Amino acid sequence: MRFGMFVVLIGFVACGGSSSSGPTEAPIMMTAAGLSTKAVTIPSGGRVHFFNMDTVAHQITSPECGTDLDTAMIAPGSDSLQPLMTGPLSCTFQDALTSLAIFNGSVTVNAPGTPGGGSGY
Repeated sequence: MRFGMFVVLIGFVACGGSSSSGPTEAPIMMTAAGLSTKAVTIPSGGRVHFFNMDTVAHQITSPECGTDLDTAMIAPGSDSLQPLMTGPLSCTFQDALTSLAIFNGSVTVNAPGTPGGGSGY
């Protein structure tokens, strides 16, 4: 019984606490078919995590939120965890290495103290 409670507690801590506060990391997978999700909402203090599951490199750029979302080139099989983002904020992004709209997306960061996250992923 104690082991089961321990596993539940570890899962709770690993996921960033209660679901009412929203996730603190939004994963976005990049594949040959495009992005796993085109729009994410995270709480203030959350992060975006790009995973390149494609066979070609990608490089994310954002005209509004460059310091928060711009990445170096992400090689196939690699990832890029972005810095903490403080809201309220709304950003678009695209892949600088292709003009395909399937690699365009957006991130909304809620204001501090506002529950949120979970939309789109």
